[in-house]
Amino acid sequence: MLDDKLSILQVVGYQNSGKTTLIEKLCQLAGHEKLKLGCFKHHGHGGKPDRLIKGKDTDRYVQAGAFAAGVEGEGDLHFTIQQITLDQLLAICEHLPLDAVVIEGYKQASYRKIICAKNEQELKDLSKLSHVRAAIYFSKENQLKEDYSFPVFSAFEDHGTEFVFNLLKETG
Repeated sequence: MLDDKLSILQVVGYQNSGKTTLIEKLCQLAGHEKLKLGCFKHHGHGGKPDRLIKGKDTDRYVQAGAFAAGVEGEGDLHFTIQQITLDQLLAICEHLPLDAVVIEGYKQASYRKIICAKNEQELKDLSKLSHVRAAIYFSKENQLKEDYSFPVFSAFEDHGTEFVFNLLKETG
């Protein structure tokens, strides 16, 4: 278990930049170390995301006007809540048995960030965000034209994922 304070880390980047791949690797490392990791994604493509299973009871409850709906089975809970903010989601996480939380997206939020970029223009654009701690670069180009105020790791080596995982294990 980490400190009493929940460790929060954002993974940001444009579509198909490797965010989900990085988070999958962090989940695997957390599993090996028996850390309980919560992962939440911001649906940043416009519109509401699809529900887990359309047409089932929980979807019908929401369609009928329920503010929150969920279903539990064999210890698994699938839960939907309407109009939740990132701050409200993180407040809920404080009550869950989690060691850390990874947030995919919410670029403008003020938590520690890891950038995923597939080219240097994306890296340059996203480097202007606040609280950037590192970047994972998903390009085979070895030479970066810019210098950055944070470390930039190749996605094709394990150093970056290890750096991010160690950052995740820290609170703050």
